[in-house]
Amino acid sequence: MEISPSERQIMHQTKSSLHSQRGFVAAPAVKFGVFVSVATLIAIGAYFVVQVFFLGDDNGDDDRRPVAIQRGTLLDDVTASGSVSFPELESLRFVISGTVGELLVEEGDSVTEGQPLILLDDVTIAVLESAVANAELALQNAGENLAELLGGATDLERAIAESNLADARVASMNAASALAEFTSDGSIDSPATIAAKSTLNDANEALVDAVLAADNDAQTQDEFVSTAQEVSDDAATAFSDQITGWFGSVVADNDRKLSPTILFENWGTTVDNIIRESTAVVDSPPDDLSTPWNELVVWVWTHLTPYPILTSCDTTSFTARCPRAEIDDAWDVKIAVEEALAEAIDDATAAAKIQRSLINAAQNTVESAAEKVVDSTNDIEINALAATLAEKIELEKDAEQTVSGLSDLDLLLIKLATAAVNQANAQLENAHNELLSASLTAPFAGIVSSISVDVGDPVNRSTPTLDVLNPSVIIVDGSIDEIDVLSLRIGDQVAVTLDALPDQVLEGVIDEIGDGVNQQGVIEFPLTVALTPPDGIELIEGLSATVTIILNQIDNALLVPLQAIGGSFDQPTVDVVTDDGFTTANIVLGASDDFWVIVESGISEGQEVLMTIAKSVDPLQQLFGAGGAIRIPGGATGFGGANRGGGGGR
Repeated sequence: MEISPSERQIMHQTKSSLHSQRGFVAAPAVKFGVFVSVATLIAIGAYFVVQVFFLGDDNGDDDRRPVAIQRGTLLDDVTASGSVSFPELESLRFVISGTVGELLVEEGDSVTEGQPLILLDDVTIAVLESAVANAELALQNAGENLAELLGGATDLERAIAESNLADARVASMNAASALAEFTSDGSIDSPATIAAKSTLNDANEALVDAVLAADNDAQTQDEFVSTAQEVSDDAATAFSDQITGWFGSVVADNDRKLSPTILFENWGTTVDNIIRESTAVVDSPPDDLSTPWNELVVWVWTHLTPYPILTSCDTTSFTARCPRAEIDDAWDVKIAVEEALAEAIDDATAAAKIQRSLINAAQNTVESAAEKVVDSTNDIEINALAATLAEKIELEKDAEQTVSGLSDLDLLLIKLATAAVNQANAQLENAHNELLSASLTAPFAGIVSSISVDVGDPVNRSTPTLDVLNPSVIIVDGSIDEIDVLSLRIGDQVAVTLDALPDQVLEGVIDEIGDGVNQQGVIEFPLTVALTPPDGIELIEGLSATVTIILNQIDNALLVPLQAIGGSFDQPTVDVVTDDGFTTANIVLGASDDFWVIVESGISEGQEVLMTIAKSVDPLQQLFGAGGAIRIPGGATGFGGANRGGGGGR
């Protein structure tokens, strides 16, 4: 007969226990006999308690156990593996040749944008300063040569007369065109009137669009507020479900507004005290109607679960549970979503004000366009344009007379001298830039991650000097299968865990989804996640990371273990526990994962169904969710270790 892994583990533990007890062989045989007798009686009693209390059935061959039907969350998620990198990493190089004169920073130093990092030596700087002085002298000589050709202010005016003539001709053409815009043939509208009417039509259409956009935005904001309200209601229900799940007590509407501390002060006790008192009780007690909690429900938690129920604790794990921490967490979620609801209401109010201002602006544009239609037929404006045209024509004539006295040779010499001045000015600017390049400065605020040179080293355009990175911009590069890529969107929130920080879940956002790549017949899509840096911890390049993306989440679903489902594919059934044993009920199933399945109809929350348990597995251990996820009262779910969940509507 093949031994299962669980049975092999039990045998190993038993063997270890026997070895550890060898030191007691000298104990009196009477004590050992008493111990065996007491242990046997306890085991027999526990067996009949489970059979009678849970099943109410005398059939000893039925190894099934009852499990309560409750509501919870079914997750469908996918993971991607990758590594941490810093995209804002810049390797700095000198754009000129020289020798390193001074290092102003060390590796690991924090720097600000524009801060000097490396200076070239004094010899290089002196050569660059000399080049600047020579360029300044060349510019001065070119300027003096141009001044001699111009021969004073009168010659300068003659030299630029040709440019003035060109400007005058353009001005007169523009004035003629402007006058033509406001003149019309017969009863036809002038071009200006036609343009003004077109602008008015566009303004009216923009006003209609602004009103429609305001209506659509108002509807969207209403949906946001409604969704936030639903989430808030669900969180309040989840908090009360925590109290009900642990203590069998129904929380009144007024008590939902009370924090766990105040609620249990009203009860006259604490969560830890209730758990301690129940742990001290040996036999299952009846419910004391004078207390708000159900003593029998608490006793089942403290005596019949396969894991400890802790007090004076701060968190729930896979090996032990902490009721106070789980209740406090549910309260924190309730407060957070209530704040999100208030924020959604504030956002809706602000959006309404913005849309109102946009409508007002569109109305002002319509009024302005209507005024321009009237102005396009104003005789006073047309007469003013005609006077402007006459003025520009006179200026054009004056410019023509000035140009007639200027020789072609004078113009050529002036143009050549002007070009020399421009070239000398460009050379001076280049010399100044090279002098500024004698020092490397930080391109942005960050950290000096590495330095590749030392004082006295020669450098040029191809010499790496130092690297500066921005530690606040972190990404995780990974890949996702083509089956899941269509369910992802840029901007989706993700959870990121690092091998170096196994107990901390970081936040991230999908920043980029690349094109598919064929990897040995499997199509994978590159995935880039922008990671929010953890507080107080400096990450380094190359850390292994796992990205968890929730593709779908079904909340407040009626969940049943798959081991409780019977019947056929066309007509699934469950065995519902009754006072006389059980009765078989037809059900309709929904989405599922590796352990849980959603029941759409056929049974109700709070009923108990029989679940088949493998003999090598602790029965109540099956209350753990798929992939290690713990299903807690109210439907909250711990982080699972599986690569993907199932169901969730996919």
